[in-house]
Amino acid sequence: MKTTADLTRQSAAFFHLPSVCLFFIVLLLGALTINAQAVPFYRLQTSLSTGLKVGAEIPSWEGLIIVLRPSPGDSFWYRLPHTVQVTGELPPGIRLVQKGLGFHDLAHFAGTPTQAGQFIVQVQATMADGVTTTQETVTFSITDPRDESYTVETWGLTRFRQGVQVGNAGAFLVGQWQSLLKAPVQVQATGLPAGVTIASSGSSSYYSIQGAPEVAGKFSVKLAFFWPDGAPIAETSVDLEVFSVDYKPKQILTVVVPGPIRKNEAYSAYGYRAPFVYVEDEFGVRSSEPLAVAATGLPPGLSIDSQAPGSGFVIGRPTEAGTFAATFRATLPDGTTTNEMEASIEVLPAIPFADAAGTYDCVVQRSESLNGNNGGRLRFTLTRGGQSTGFLIHKLVRYPFSASAFKLDPVTGDVTIIPPGAGVAVRGSIALSDEFSADSPQPYFTFAGEVSNASSSAAVNGARATVRSAADVSPYASDKKINLVFVNESNATAGQPSGAGFLAASISGVGNVTLTVWAPDGSAPVSLSTTLSETSYGATFPVYFILPNSSGASTLAGQIFVNPDGDAAGELTWYQSATHRGGFPEGILLVDYTGVIGSRYVPEAAGLNLLGLEESITTAQLDLIGENVPTEPEVALTVQRTAFKAAPSPQVSGVKMTFDKKSGILTGSLTLPATKTSRARAVSFRGVRSPKGTGIMGHFTTSSGTKSTRRVAGALKIGPR
Repeated sequence: MKTTADLTRQSAAFFHLPSVCLFFIVLLLGALTINAQAVPFYRLQTSLSTGLKVGAEIPSWEGLIIVLRPSPGDSFWYRLPHTVQVTGELPPGIRLVQKGLGFHDLAHFAGTPTQAGQFIVQVQATMADGVTTTQETVTFSITDPRDESYTVETWGLTRFRQGVQVGNAGAFLVGQWQSLLKAPVQVQATGLPAGVTIASSGSSSYYSIQGAPEVAGKFSVKLAFFWPDGAPIAETSVDLEVFSVDYKPKQILTVVVPGPIRKNEAYSAYGYRAPFVYVEDEFGVRSSEPLAVAATGLPPGLSIDSQAPGSGFVIGRPTEAGTFAATFRATLPDGTTTNEMEASIEVLPAIPFADAAGTYDCVVQRSESLNGNNGGRLRFTLTRGGQSTGFLIHKLVRYPFSASAFKLDPVTGDVTIIPPGAGVAVRGSIALSDEFSADSPQPYFTFAGEVSNASSSAAVNGARATVRSAADVSPYASDKKINLVFVNESNATAGQPSGAGFLAASISGVGNVTLTVWAPDGSAPVSLSTTLSETSYGATFPVYFILPNSSGASTLAGQIFVNPDGDAAGELTWYQSATHRGGFPEGILLVDYTGVIGSRYVPEAAGLNLLGLEESITTAQLDLIGENVPTEPEVALTVQRTAFKAAPSPQVSGVKMTFDKKSGILTGSLTLPATKTSRARAVSFRGVRSPKGTGIMGHFTTSSGTKSTRRVAGALKIGPR
C-alpha cells in the first residue's frame, strides 16, 4: 500500500496547495526589504554542503547565499537587490554566480570541484542602498571519491517479457551510505540476456536495464563498476527472469489511502484527499483499460467511480465516523481479475457547521465567457443559525444579497447563492481543512465552488476570516504596513505593459486588512477592505480591485501570503478592460505578476514614486507604441523639479504634462499630425513611474481618424535617452 508521498496533488488553489508548493512560497517571501530606519546588522548564510566531491557538480540549491535580516530571531528572508563579494581563492572549478534576473534567483556557488582539500574564503554582501552584511567564513571541504569505499544497491523490476521494450526497467545505485557517487564511472555487466544492455538512467550513479530481451529464461547477472582509469569501485549480482512472449502477466491492484477523511465532506474523482486504486502488471506497465472495481466494507455514503481508465476513485460523502476495513478487487475488460487488497479507511467526525460561522472572502476566477475576463469577488457573513448576507461582484457590478438568497445545508455544508439581478448562481461547499488547521488558533474553514449561468462557469474559492479580539491579537498585526511591489518579469514585447504596481496592506489586531493599490496602468490609488485567514503555515488575504482609468477599467486579482514578520509573496493578475473607449492592441490585456514580493521593511511610498522623478530622470524621450503612431520618439523631455520641459518633434504639437509626485502618476496630452489617411489626432495618456526609477510606463488613447466616437489605444513609455 502506498502512502501520501506517492501522490501527486493536482489542485493549484492555495486551499489545496501541496506542502512542497508551500515550502517554495515560504522560500520566496520577503524578497524586497529596504530598511527606512536605523541601519541594522545583516549577516549571510550559505547552505553549501560540506560533502563536496571532485568531479561532482554543485547543485544551485546547495550553494545558495542567503541574507538574513535581524528581526526578533533570525529568519530565512532575504533582501534584494544585493551583490556578493568573495575574499580569498575559491577551490579550483568553483565560481560565484551573482543574483539572476528572477526575484527568487539568489547568488550561489556553482561549478565542479577539480581538486580535493579544504579551502576557506570570506563572503560579504552589499545591498543596493550601500548597507553591507557581516563578513562570514565559508569552508569548502572537498574529497576525492576515489579514496572512499562504495557498495551497489539494486531495485526495480527483475521480471521481463521476451521481445518487449523495457526502457528504464531496473536501477542500480553505487553509493556510500546515504550519499550517491556523483563522479563519472564505467559499468560492466556479464550474463545479461541477449537484446538488453545496462545504460545510464540520466543521473550520476543510476543505471538501468534497457532494450528488449530476445530469449526467455533465468539469468544471473554480475555488475561491476570502475573508475575511468579502470580501478574497481564495487560489484554485485542480480537474478533476472525473462518470460516467453505468450506469457500472460499478472495484474496487480494497488490501493492508496492518503490519510483520514471527514464525515459529511464530499469526495470526487481525481481528488487527492480520498482513497483511490490503480492496476499495473508485474512488469510495471500501468493499465489504461476501464476497470470494474468491486469494493466491500467502504464507509457508508462512499462508492467507487472507475470511469477513469486504469483507475478507481472513492467518491461520495461518508455518513458515519469510525475506522473501516475495506476490501478492493478489480476486473479488466478481458475478464482478468486482480489480487484482493484490504485498506483501512478512517473517517473523522463532522465539524458542526454552527462552528463555521464567520466572514468568508473569495475570489472568482477569470472567464472570458462568464465575466469578460475580469473575475469577481464573493464576500458573505454566515451566522451560527445558517443565515447569511453579502455581495457578489460580477462583470464589474456589485450585487448584494440577503438571507433569502442564501441556502446552507447544515449537514453537508453545501451552499447555494442566487444574487438578485446578477444572472448567475453560486454553488459551493464549506469544508474544514484539517491540514491547514493543524496548530492554528481556530479551525480553518474554506469555501470552494463555482459561479455559473446556463452556458459557462468559473471557479470561486476563499476562506473564513480568523476571528480575533483585543485580548487575542493577531500575530500578523502591526502598526507598520506591508508594502509590496509586483513586477512582471517576463521579457515583454514592444507595446506590452510589463510594468509594475505597488500594494500597501494594513493589518489590524483583529485581523481586518485594508489594501491600497497603485496599478500598472497609472490608475489613481484605490483602497478596499478584506479579511485575514490564518493557518498553521501563515496567513492569506484575497485581492480584488476594480480600477477606473482613462480607457475604461482594469481589474487586479489574486492572493497574498504573509508571515508574522510581515514578509509577503503571492501572485496577481492584471487585466485592462477598455470597455468605454475601445480596446488595447492585442496581446497587452492580461499580465500575470508571479513575482509579488514585499515586507514591512520596505519604506512606505507615495505610489511607485519611491524617489523623486527628477532624481533619476533628467532627460528623456516619450514613445507611443501602438497603431498608427510615428516610429520615432514623439517628444524630447527635460525633467526639472517635477516639471517637464517638452521639445516636440515635427510629428507632434501641443504637448501638456502633469506629474503628481505624491501619487507618482503622470497625465498629459498631445496632438499627432495629419497623414494621408487620417486627420490630426488628439492623444491623452496616463502613466506611473517604474519601480526601478528609470522611466514611466502606462497607456494612451487617441480618436480614430474615421469615427470620432471610436478610440484606439497603445502603450506609453518614457525612458532615458
